[in-house]
Amino acid sequence: MFAKKKDRRFSLDAFRCLWLVAGLLVAGCGYSFRSPVPSHLNTVYVATFDNETREFQLTQQLTERVINEFLSESRLQIVSDEDEADLVVQGAILNYEEEALSYDPGETVNPDVFTRRVVLRIDIELLDEVRERTLWQNRSLIEWGEFNEDEGEDRETGIDRAIEKIAEEVLRHVVEEF
Repeated sequence: MFAKKKDRRFSLDAFRCLWLVAGLLVAGCGYSFRSPVPSHLNTVYVATFDNETREFQLTQQLTERVINEFLSESRLQIVSDEDEADLVVQGAILNYEEEALSYDPGETVNPDVFTRRVVLRIDIELLDEVRERTLWQNRSLIEWGEFNEDEGEDRETGIDRAIEKIAEEVLRHVVEEF
């Protein structure tokens, strides 16, 4: 009986040792959760998005979210002058729509809507100023965010979700182009 207990302790000690070694290897490799960005890009300028909709708050919300995406998920330094930037992000919000996804079909005149979707369409361009080329462009990028009023969510929740998807898409194209 004593031998089984000793074997089990040895197995547990060996397991702990393996986890410690694996942790040290990961730490020693300089592993980072941030997205890899091409080495020739060090700075980014995010221009204030133009806005062709009546939803004026979208300009600031989208611009700030794209900046925050670069700050938290890349090594690029944000600059306030376009002339100092290796990468320039510019675009325009072309369209804002809100549509019902689920509602009470028994109500024909004014049905109760449960779930709605905010749809944003933007024109976006990423300019690599170092290599003097367009890194990525989409003249009609469409993203959406759903919200459920029965769960206490409102249209701002849908807007936030759509803007988050746009910001993630922008960074993804900086990373994946290389």
